[in-house]
Amino acid sequence: MGSLTIPAFSILTALFLVAPPSPAPVELQRTDLAPTDLVSTNPLPADPQPASPDPAGATDPGPRPWDQVIPATAEVDEGLFDVHRDGDRFWFQIPDSILGREMAMLSRMSAMPAGIGTQMLPGGDRLNETQFMNYDTQVVRWIREGNRILLQAVSHAQVADPTHPVHAAVEHAGFEPIIASFPVQTENEDSSVIEVSDLYTTGNPNFGLDRERRERWGTRGVDPERSHIRFIRSFPINVEVRNILTYHADHPPALERTGALSLVANHSMVLLPEEPMRPRLADHRVGMITVESVDYSDPAQWARTRQYVQRFRLEPSDMEAFQRGELVDPVQPIVWYIDPATPEEWRPYFKEGLLEWNAAFERAGFRNAIQVQMAPVDDPDFDMMDARFTVLRYVATEELSANAGPDVVDPRSGETIRAHMNMYHGLMRRLHWWSLTQTGPRNPAVQSLTVPTEEMGEYLRYVVSHEIGHALGYPHNQMANSAFPVDSLRSPTFTDEWGNSGSVVGRTRFNYVAQPEDGPIRVHRAIGEYDKWAIEWAYRPIPEAATADEERPILDRWIRERAPDPVYRFGEGNDFDPYQQTESIGREWIEASELGMRNLRRVVPNLIDWVGVEGEPYDDVMMRYMQVLSQWNRFITRITSAVGGLREHRKVVGEEGPVYTPLDAEEQSRSLAWLLEHVYETPEWLLDRELLRRFEHVGTVERIRWYQVNSLNELLSPVRLERMIEQRALDGETAYAPVRMLDELRAGLWREVAEGTSIDTFRRNLQRAYMHRMQELLEMAPPAPPSPPGDYRPDLTHPAYDTRTLRTSFQVHQTDVIPLVREQLQLLAGEVEAALQGGGTALDRETRAHLREILRELGRLI
Repeated sequence: MGSLTIPAFSILTALFLVAPPSPAPVELQRTDLAPTDLVSTNPLPADPQPASPDPAGATDPGPRPWDQVIPATAEVDEGLFDVHRDGDRFWFQIPDSILGREMAMLSRMSAMPAGIGTQMLPGGDRLNETQFMNYDTQVVRWIREGNRILLQAVSHAQVADPTHPVHAAVEHAGFEPIIASFPVQTENEDSSVIEVSDLYTTGNPNFGLDRERRERWGTRGVDPERSHIRFIRSFPINVEVRNILTYHADHPPALERTGALSLVANHSMVLLPEEPMRPRLADHRVGMITVESVDYSDPAQWARTRQYVQRFRLEPSDMEAFQRGELVDPVQPIVWYIDPATPEEWRPYFKEGLLEWNAAFERAGFRNAIQVQMAPVDDPDFDMMDARFTVLRYVATEELSANAGPDVVDPRSGETIRAHMNMYHGLMRRLHWWSLTQTGPRNPAVQSLTVPTEEMGEYLRYVVSHEIGHALGYPHNQMANSAFPVDSLRSPTFTDEWGNSGSVVGRTRFNYVAQPEDGPIRVHRAIGEYDKWAIEWAYRPIPEAATADEERPILDRWIRERAPDPVYRFGEGNDFDPYQQTESIGREWIEASELGMRNLRRVVPNLIDWVGVEGEPYDDVMMRYMQVLSQWNRFITRITSAVGGLREHRKVVGEEGPVYTPLDAEEQSRSLAWLLEHVYETPEWLLDRELLRRFEHVGTVERIRWYQVNSLNELLSPVRLERMIEQRALDGETAYAPVRMLDELRAGLWREVAEGTSIDTFRRNLQRAYMHRMQELLEMAPPAPPSPPGDYRPDLTHPAYDTRTLRTSFQVHQTDVIPLVREQLQLLAGEVEAALQGGGTALDRETRAHLREILRELGRLI
C-alpha cells in the first residue's frame, strides 16, 4: 500500500482485501529542522461542537476552594492527570507542567452494534459480534487562558523555525481550533482542576461518531439518560476513558425499531515524548509509511514539503559496542502482547511470526529488538485498549482479513509509540482458498476442507509476519514479488534459502509457479532479503551524523550500492508494470502466469473430491471454484499490464539510466498472445458441466463474459492506448506500435471469421463487447474542462515525486486513436462480409445471425 497518511494508519485492505486501493494514499512529509525548533500552527479539521459544561450565558465565578469542588468521598486515581471521581462526576487535575505539552488522542470503539460490517472496522474486542473502530489520531494540548482550560487541536502540517521572521506569518495563517473549553473549578500551587463529566457523553465528534456515520444512520444527538462514563483511569504517560454513547437514530444499522444506536468507546490521551526522537528523512526508493509537514522557513524558494519515516524508537543500550560492530540490546525493545482470546493452537505461530523480524533487526545492529508476551488476564493495570501497549488482537468475526499499523505516532519525528494488529477468525477460510488454488496440485495438506493444524499454523505465521511489517512502518512492496527468476522458484534449494519473494510485505501469497514434478518446493513465506535491508535502512543508528540532514548522504549511498540488484527495489504497484502487480510472483511474467494456469487447470476437476463433504451442500465447492476464477483474473491483470507497459526503477538525480523503460515490443506482443490464448479463447477448462450443475442452474455464461469483457476493456483503455502512442512517438520502430497491437487483437478475436468456422456463445459475446468498446472509443467525449499539459502544481522536492502526477487529460478525439479504431472496423467489415458471402452456408444459424448484426453495426460506425 504505498506510503500512507498518519496520524492514524490502519491497513484495512491490508494484505487480504482485494482493494480499491483506498483513495491514493497521500504521502506525508516533515522538515529537516530539529523537531524542537519547529512550532506548529496549522489547524486540524474539527467539527465545531465543543463540549462545555457551562450553561449558556453563565458567569464564570473563577476557581473555588478545593473542598467546595471535590467531595471528601471522591476516589482519586493518580497518574498523568490525577482523576477524581464521585459517582457519575469526574474531574481532571492537570499539572501546570503538562500544560502546553503535546499529546496524541486516539478514539476506538470497543463495542459496536451489529449490522455495520467488519469491512469498515480495523479490529474488534474479545466478545463475539463486537468490533471496534479507530478514528484518526489527533494531536492536542491543554492550555490555560485566565480561568479557563482549553483543549486545543494541534497540527504539524505547517511549521516554521521560531527564530525565522516567517514564523509570525505561519502562525497568523493557521490558528488551531478549540475542541472544548472548561472553567477552572479549583486549583493549587501547581495544578488546575476541571470537570470533564460531559466531555465524553454529549456527542462531541472528537469522542463519538464522526459526521459521515451520523448522517448515514440519521442520528439526532446523544441521549444523556442512556450515555455515561464507565471509567477514567490514569497512568504515568496516558489517560484512558471508557464510555457508553446512545444516539437517537432514524436508521440504526440493527434493531431499527428501537430508534437508537449504542456503542462503547475507548479514548486514550498519550503524552508525547518531551524530547522527540531524531527523525529519518524518507526516500521514495525505500518504501515507508511517513509523516509530513511544510516548512516555510526552509531556504528553498518555495514551501518545501519534507517527509519523515514512521518507525519505533530503537536506541543502542551500549553505543561503544554497537560502533565496534557488536549486536546490542535496544534501550527499549518493541514488546507485542498477544490477546489471551487467541486459540491456544495458534499462539506459537503468532509468536513465531512476530519474532521472525528479529533476524532483520540484527542487520540494523540490534538483538532482541522484538519481544512477545501473552497479555495478562488478571492484571488490573493491563487493558488491550491501553495506548501504552502494542497488541495483537484476535477478533471473533467472519471477516476474511487481517490488518495492522501504527496508531499512536509522534508527528514531530515519525516515532511510532503504539501499534496494533488484528487477526480475524474468518481469515483462515481465505488462506485455504489461496493455498488450494495456488499450491493444491502439489500440496496434499490442502486437498481437503480441513487443513492440518501445522499447515494452517504456518499460513497464520506468514500473515502475522506480513502484518507486523506494516506496524514497523512498511507499505506493500509489490516490486518484491518479481525479485526472483521463475526457474529459481522451481528449485527446492533456492526457495529453502530465499523463499518466493523479496519481501513478506509484498502482496504475494504462495508459490504458484512450482509444479508437482518439481519436488518439495517451499510453500510458506517468511521475511525476505528486501525486508532485512529495509529494516537496516530505517532503523540502523548513524551516530556519525548529528541531524537528519547529515544522515541523508549516508542513506543515499546505501541505496545506490544495492540499486543494481532487483531484490533491493521498492514499488508500490501500478497498472503498467508487470513487475509490481499484486499477488504476482516471478520475474518472467508470461512464464510465471503460464505455470500458474497449469496448476489452476489441475484444481478444477478435483474440487469435489478435495473439498466436498459427504452429506453437505456444494457451497464450499462453489466458493473454491469462484476462487479459481479470482486467481485466473490475477494472472490476466498481470499480463494485461505488460501491453503498452513500462518497467519502473525509482531513482534520484545523479543516478544513471531512466526511471521508466518501455517493455520490449516482442514481450508486449507475447503478452497479448497469452491473453488471446488463455482469456479470449473459450476457457473450456472452466466449463466442467458435471461440476457446474452441482451448484448453479444458471450463471456460467454471464460469469465468463464478465471476466473476458473486463479484460478486453482494460486492454483497450484510453490510458493504455495513450502510453502506446507515446512509446511509438518517442521510440519509433522499436516500439510495440498501437496499429500492430490492434491488428493482432482483431486477428485473434475474430479468428473464426478468417477460418470460416462457426462461433460459440462465449466468443460471440466477446466479439460484441469488442464492437461496443470500439464504439465507445470513437464516441468518447473530451474531458471537461480540458486541461493543458503541465496544468498541475507538483511538489518537485517531494521525495516520492513521480512523473505520473504530470499526467493531463488524454484527448482521444484529437489523437491517433480515432483513425486507428475506424481502420480496424473497416478491415473487420471486409472480413465479415467475405465470410458471409464465401462460407456463410457452412456456419451455424447463430453465427450467421451474429455476423449479420455485426455487419449492420459496422455499417453504422464506419
